[in-house]
Amino acid sequence: MKLKLIKSGEKQRTIKSSFRFKGISLFSGENVSMLCEPGGENTGINFNYKGVCIPALIENIKPMEIHTTALSSQGVDISTIEHFMAAVWGLGIDNLKVTLSHNIIPAQDGSAERFVKAFLKIGSIDQKENRKVIEFHDPVTLTQPEFANRFVKIEPNDTLLINCSAPFPNIIGKHSVIFSDNPKQFADEISWARTFLRSSLDLNDLSKWNGIRTVFKSLPEDPKKSPIITYTDTEFLTPLKKEDEPARHKLLDFIGDLALIGYRVHAKITINEPGHKFTHLIAQEISKALGNSSI
Repeated sequence: MKLKLIKSGEKQRTIKSSFRFKGISLFSGENVSMLCEPGGENTGINFNYKGVCIPALIENIKPMEIHTTALSSQGVDISTIEHFMAAVWGLGIDNLKVTLSHNIIPAQDGSAERFVKAFLKIGSIDQKENRKVIEFHDPVTLTQPEFANRFVKIEPNDTLLINCSAPFPNIIGKHSVIFSDNPKQFADEISWARTFLRSSLDLNDLSKWNGIRTVFKSLPEDPKKSPIITYTDTEFLTPLKKEDEPARHKLLDFIGDLALIGYRVHAKITINEPGHKFTHLIAQEISKALGNSSI
């Protein structure tokens, strides 16, 4: 993998002023909050909890049994960061300080929509320093061996272009979504895509749903009232906003995990069948290839 860190003509950005975001933890059902503050130039995105600062970098990733992204450092874990990171990265924010009331990001429906609305309301500003971006010099393909059709192809390009294909069984089907690193496109077309349950449900036997609720404690007893996408083999219990919403959510997850490289990427990326374990691997391989590259 041949790549280089270069200085772009774009300025780094942070938010105009501090704000507090409140919401519900999808896992515990608790009311949680976070204070978002402007970050200094070249500081990146940093989470703070119980006096520990954890940079949002792939080197701090914590492997999880459930499908989410978590960070860990000095004995402190922070969970479910991917949708928040997607909002930050999708809107072009480079530097941010986040102080948490709990060790989890508020994310009840598993989308980035509320984060995006909060960031757009407060606004962002240019900083003095230019962005550093990763430029690829040759094509590279990565796979995840345990999944025959899971791959990513990264090719040189003068900006970021992602083509994400997400094939699913049952009524979800296969859809492809394209993202061109445009904040307005992210806000309008990607941010609202909710998370969903891979296992279809049986309304005559809710034992599976009740089992899910032991992990996601904020979910209601009635799956039809769920804030996240739920479905049976024949119907969606929570109507989709668009027929390709699950694919848009997989792209959302990928953007959030890609942000953990710590730098923006100039490349054409074609990814098929993304999942957190694979997208973590992609970020790790790019970060490893970057090494001590400097400009």
